[in-house]
Amino acid sequence: MIAYQFSFHGCFLEALINRDDDELELVKYLFDNYSKEVRPVKNKNTSIEVHFGIAYTQLVELDEKNQVLVSNVWIRQRWNNHLLRWNESKYGNITSINVDPKEVWVPDIVLYNNANTGIISGNMDQFKTRVILSSNGDNTWYAPTILRSRCAIDITYFPFDDQKCDLHFGSWTYDGLRVNLVNVSKGVDLKSYMPSGEFEMVEAPVERKVIRYSCCPEAYPNLFFTLHIRRKVLFYFNNLIVPCFLITAFALLTFVLPPNTGERVTLVITTLLAMTVFMLMIAENTPTTSDVTPLIGKFFVASMVEIGLALIATCFVLNLYEGTGPSTDVPQWVRVLLVDFLAPILRVARPKSKPQRRFTPYNSNIHSYSPIMAERNGNTPEVDGTPKDLLVIAPRVGDKVLTSRDFINTVNDNNLRHRGPSTQDKILEGITVLAERARDQEKQDEIKEEWESVAKVVDRFFLLLFMATVAISTALIFLQRPSYATM
Repeated sequence: MIAYQFSFHGCFLEALINRDDDELELVKYLFDNYSKEVRPVKNKNTSIEVHFGIAYTQLVELDEKNQVLVSNVWIRQRWNNHLLRWNESKYGNITSINVDPKEVWVPDIVLYNNANTGIISGNMDQFKTRVILSSNGDNTWYAPTILRSRCAIDITYFPFDDQKCDLHFGSWTYDGLRVNLVNVSKGVDLKSYMPSGEFEMVEAPVERKVIRYSCCPEAYPNLFFTLHIRRKVLFYFNNLIVPCFLITAFALLTFVLPPNTGERVTLVITTLLAMTVFMLMIAENTPTTSDVTPLIGKFFVASMVEIGLALIATCFVLNLYEGTGPSTDVPQWVRVLLVDFLAPILRVARPKSKPQRRFTPYNSNIHSYSPIMAERNGNTPEVDGTPKDLLVIAPRVGDKVLTSRDFINTVNDNNLRHRGPSTQDKILEGITVLAERARDQEKQDEIKEEWESVAKVVDRFFLLLFMATVAISTALIFLQRPSYATM
């Protein structure tokens, strides 16, 4: 048994040594008198056909600001080199070998829309992965790489946008008469594609175009791998659209606060500043262009305009409430239009009308004259140990009863204590003055209350007007989005 094992291992090692010898002999056979500078065609007037394809594995980043697409791809190239063929039976049935790409001829395929820096960036002939040589002369070259390509970003419907980015490949020095570049398949290989959290891969077709450049009269075959990607909206909906809409809605709360609240203007200005911050965030992530305005930019501008108009309307209401003053009567047309007509429609409570009261010093509103005389020592008489006011005459203006303390500065205190026939007239005159003051104050209160009702009606009108404006403008803007745009 042991002898059998030694015999088996010996045969295996001998086979490996023989195979190494065969491969070494094969390499010597292939590369003796071989030059990698020679284009591998039997007839120099014909072109060599190069099959080119890519497998797209990851969308690393789409830099909208700089309009650059970063992709992780596997490059696949295949061509036939008749100078590197061999008879398998002569070399231990070896069907293929791997060699350094510097030892064989390779096509100078480059990425035409390369956005990377460096001398050799974008060159598909600078990979260090080995080239697979087959016995029938086929050369296959696989290499993974990160590509940075230019991509014209269309932000018309941002963030409900689709982007189409091309990967443009072609030979840099070989025209179509010497290198015929053809695509391996009709589309990009997406079997190993890792889904992106920001974009959805819709399709990735391949198109072959023959282009004549201004430098050269010959035609150059080029391959265009078009990546059709669609942005996922949920992130922008949660972090930009909803906050912006809520900030605009909060600005409208200024019309709900009472007119005498001092923070109404501050609320609107704060929301306007918050909207400005969101606008700066959008500007940092979109290309600097004056051709189009993105959809979300229109939404933000409309919101800022609405908040600015809300600020102007708030100042108008506050000026209406504070600037008019209680001395200015509400104009008749304002009272009819706002208080009588709009207030019931807008469900705003109208001011309660109070009965008009007139005061005449000698009518029945003056109660009986029942003075409480001061004592001889000049002290105010006490009842139950408590000083009492001198209730000389008690006129009633509205719901207010006037006492001697209300006109103590008008009537001389000495005349009040020692009344005579002329003192009563002076007392009545003072009471009349005080009644007029009370009536004026009551009138001013009524005017102020009426202006406050006018301000409330205007507030309610602006609230409904701006709510409708925000809803309609938002609907009109986002109805412009493409039909395929979903959350």
